[in-house]
Amino acid sequence: MAKASKTSLGAALAALLLSGAAGADNDVVEVEMRDYGFHPAELEVEAGTTVRWVNTEKRTSHDVYFVDEERGSQRLFPAEHWERTFDEPGTYPYRCRPHESRDMQGMIVVVPTE
Repeated sequence: MAKASKTSLGAALAALLLSGAAGADNDVVEVEMRDYGFHPAELEVEAGTTVRWVNTEKRTSHDVYFVDEERGSQRLFPAEHWERTFDEPGTYPYRCRPHESRDMQGMIVVVPTE
């Protein structure tokens, strides 16, 4: 029975991530860093949501840098992660500084909590 619950939960989480939307009831939403990209590259979340960037590469390091705010993560090596909670509605573009030439960028769109 527990195995079916985990499978159902995994399927629901996968559907949520593929849709590109998350609500404040979800504590953490993950963005994978792989193949020199952020997946998903654009994510819409409700205010109060925490986004976790996870480096799923085998050898390459990345970072998460918000140019408009001049803030971000340290360099993340494989299997490392960094989190940020978004409390204010708005648009938050970010990029990977080591891989700017590969156009590695993403965006978080924060909408008011309903």
